[in-house]
Amino acid sequence: MPDKTSPLAPLSGISTFTKLFFAGKIISNSLIAILVWTVVFTMLYLTSLKSYALFHSLAEIFSIVIACGIFMIAWNSRNFLDSDYLLFIGCAYFFVALIDLFHTLAFKGMGVFPGNDANPATQLWIAARYMESISLLLAPLFLTRRLKSGLMLLVYAGVTSLLLLSIFYWPLFPVCYIEGQGLTPFKKISEYAISLILTAVLVILAKYRDFFDEKILRLVAWSTAATILSELAFVFYVGVYDFSNLVGHYFKIISFYLIYEAIIAKGLTQPYNLFFRNLKVSEAELMKRTAQLEEVNRDLESFSYSVSHDLKAPLRAINSFSQMLGRGRGGDLNEEGQRLLNIIIANARKMGTLIDDILAFSRAGRGEIELSEIDMEALSRSVIDEIKAANPGRQLRFEINSLPPAIGDPPTIRQVYANLLNNAVKFTQPKESALITLDGATAGNENIYSVKDNGVGFDTSDADSLFGVFRRLHPAAEFEGSGIGLATVKRFIDKLGGRVWAEGRVNEGATFYFSLPGSGQAADEGS
Repeated sequence: MPDKTSPLAPLSGISTFTKLFFAGKIISNSLIAILVWTVVFTMLYLTSLKSYALFHSLAEIFSIVIACGIFMIAWNSRNFLDSDYLLFIGCAYFFVALIDLFHTLAFKGMGVFPGNDANPATQLWIAARYMESISLLLAPLFLTRRLKSGLMLLVYAGVTSLLLLSIFYWPLFPVCYIEGQGLTPFKKISEYAISLILTAVLVILAKYRDFFDEKILRLVAWSTAATILSELAFVFYVGVYDFSNLVGHYFKIISFYLIYEAIIAKGLTQPYNLFFRNLKVSEAELMKRTAQLEEVNRDLESFSYSVSHDLKAPLRAINSFSQMLGRGRGGDLNEEGQRLLNIIIANARKMGTLIDDILAFSRAGRGEIELSEIDMEALSRSVIDEIKAANPGRQLRFEINSLPPAIGDPPTIRQVYANLLNNAVKFTQPKESALITLDGATAGNENIYSVKDNGVGFDTSDADSLFGVFRRLHPAAEFEGSGIGLATVKRFIDKLGGRVWAEGRVNEGATFYFSLPGSGQAADEGS
């Protein structure tokens, strides 16, 4: 079994040749990257031999450009970020870059500021690193909290101004470098303190790792580790041009390159991993939950189908023996006994109807369908004949207008008409002369069919709730039924790619509509 952590893990299941090809490509890209970095660092080293101030400027400008790039991306995307973490980091890095710019200009040998002392540049370095590390430490607070961007800029501008004034105008910032002696204790202690703060940042990133894309988190963590190594390297130099200072700037370049890869490169090429991390995670979780819910629904349907099917046999026996008892031994029962027996028979009939409806609803979700052209008039007349036979004491009038042929599954459409017509008969009061009208029309690529009654009707605002399972708008005691018939209709028509809806007015009847592909129109097969 391939190691899931291996870069070749996604390639399991393909040919050995293809695996070797991709493995060679990965190794080749790694070697190219190593070669490029070797050339870059070699050229920088040679530059430092010629002019250390030039080397220093190149290293610092690299980090300044990246920091400003992070700010621009974060600031311009602030209105649709799913957290203010990146915005906080971007603003912090902008002001860190500003202090680093002063540090670059103040470096010994640049000649921008009066004097030739290396202390101001070293003070600016420490000020920038404190601001950077503390900002990274505070940033996780804004993974779940929102901040006011204008106020944040004002605070950072104020802190930056005070730091610059304390170095260039007021002699308040502690001395960090003394010519001829090297680094002061404050500077060394500060480097260790900054390293400890950055170590705490790594711990916090691990704690909040679920808020980050895995690749981005790894890049940020390695960047922070490189910054720690940079700080430790800056503890040991004596002269501002010596090797330890050079190594420290190498690590700073690596650190900011990793930050560039994590935020700028990923933000431009994979924005959903950076800007919409929560949305991406929520979408994945929703898809997972949806799949689980669908599986549970399938299990419940299978369960309801099996249980309903198993209940029919004992219920059939109860119903048969009750009717036999009523016919054969009815004379031996007193009035109360006969009443109770009738209740048993009536409830057995109701339960049988409920089980049949549950089975029909389960079949609507499970069974396969076979599409063919349907003579809708002949099919509807057949259903009407069955309904008339089942209601011999009712005054039922059916009118069939134009019903164009349709494409569908005949048993399914038969069940749809049976449910809709029985629903119309049920909600048309027995004492009334029920008038039920069947109609149809062609509209574009579909045919629309309707079943209209002159019964109790309903408020159209309640129309959407009619097609839910066990949903009732009228008391069950007044109108018997399982509350599943219309839900089954919707499920069948959805499966055939059609639509179902209803209109009604209280005490003025109801009209139920469904659509199907017309005869000769293409239809997608369901399953």
